[in-house]
Amino acid sequence: MISANSPISDIAEHHRVALYPSFGRLADDGQSWKLNIHGVVLEPREINLRKRILLRLLKRVMNADPSHFDSELFRRRIDCFIQAGGPGCQIAVRIGDRCFLLPKRTKRNGHFSGTLRLSRHDVDRLRADGAVDGNWLQLALIAPGTEERQILGRCLLLEPTGTSVVSDIDDTIKHTDVASRRSLLANTFLHEFRSIDGMSNLYRQWADQGAVFHYVSSSPWQLFDPLSELCETAGFPCGTMHLRMFRLRDHMLRRMLLIRRKGKGAVIRSLFRSFPNRRFVLVGDSGERDPEIYATLARKFPQQIERILIRQLPFRKLDGERMLRLLRRVPTDRWQLFHDPSEIPSDSVAIDSAVPRVLV
Repeated sequence: MISANSPISDIAEHHRVALYPSFGRLADDGQSWKLNIHGVVLEPREINLRKRILLRLLKRVMNADPSHFDSELFRRRIDCFIQAGGPGCQIAVRIGDRCFLLPKRTKRNGHFSGTLRLSRHDVDRLRADGAVDGNWLQLALIAPGTEERQILGRCLLLEPTGTSVVSDIDDTIKHTDVASRRSLLANTFLHEFRSIDGMSNLYRQWADQGAVFHYVSSSPWQLFDPLSELCETAGFPCGTMHLRMFRLRDHMLRRMLLIRRKGKGAVIRSLFRSFPNRRFVLVGDSGERDPEIYATLARKFPQQIERILIRQLPFRKLDGERMLRLLRRVPTDRWQLFHDPSEIPSDSVAIDSAVPRVLV
C-alpha cells in the first residue's frame, strides 16, 4: 500500500511523459539490483518562426507531394520534434508498493535518468507478487492526482551471464535507406516504418533460446514511439532501446546525418563494462559504420564478442579494401556477412547460461 506521503512527480496535466525500457544489473556485492531509469517530459508548443523555417527547409529537401505534409502520419512524426522539453521536473517512480524519488530533476531537454537500488530480497518478493514478467520489472511514474495518471515502464533484470544480441535498427531490421538523404527523411517522416523480412523471425528464434536484446541506433529519441510500434507489430523480441539525443535547432538534415556518425560505440562499450561476463552478438549493416565500430569493439573486448553479423547492402557492400582493413583487426571467423536472414542458421546462437557461446 502506497502511503499518502509518498513522493510524487511534479509534472503537469499537459505534459507528455514516457518511461523508456531500461535494464538493471546485480551490484558487485551480489546482494542488490541497480536499476537504470530513463524517460522524458515534454511540453506541447506552438510552432515558432524559427521552427517554421526549418520545417520549410525539411520539406524542400524531401521534395515530396504536398499532400504528404498534410497527412496525419507526418503531423504525428514531426510533432515529436516540435515539442519542447519540460525542464526542472521532479520524478518519482513506483516499484511494487514503494516509491522512489530520482535525485536529479529533468534536464533542459526534458530527459531524466537515475539509478535506483533494490535488494535481492525485494526483487524476489516482486517476482512472487507478479510484478516481474519474463525478467521485465514493472515500473510506474507517479504523477499528481489519481492513479489514472500513471505512466508505465519496464526494466529488464539482466543476469551477469548469458548472451546479449546488440542490434542496429536502420537498414538492419527496418527499411531506412540511409544512403539517400531524401529517402532517409521520407522514410522517417512520410511513410509507415517497414521491417526487414525475416529478421524478426530470426530474433524470435534466438530469444526462444534465451538471448536478450539491446536495440542501439543513431535514430533520435523522438522516434521512440513509432520504432516501438514497429518492433511490436513485426514481432521483434522486447529489448532495451538506446537512441540519440536530438534538438530541432539547426538545419534538420545536417544534424540528423551528423548524429548518425557518433555515439553508438560508447553505448555498446557501456553495456560491455556493465556485464563483463556476458557474451555479445553484434548485428548491423554495411551501409554506415557498423562494421568499423564493431571491429574496434572486438579488438578492445575480444573475450566478450562472439560474433559479428553484417547485412550486406547493395549501395555500400562490405568487400574489397574495406573488408581487408577490418580483417587485419578482427579474425575472419568472427564475421558473417549475409544478404537475407535465411542465410543465418537458426541455431547459430547457442545459449548456455553457464558458458554462452555462438556456433557457426
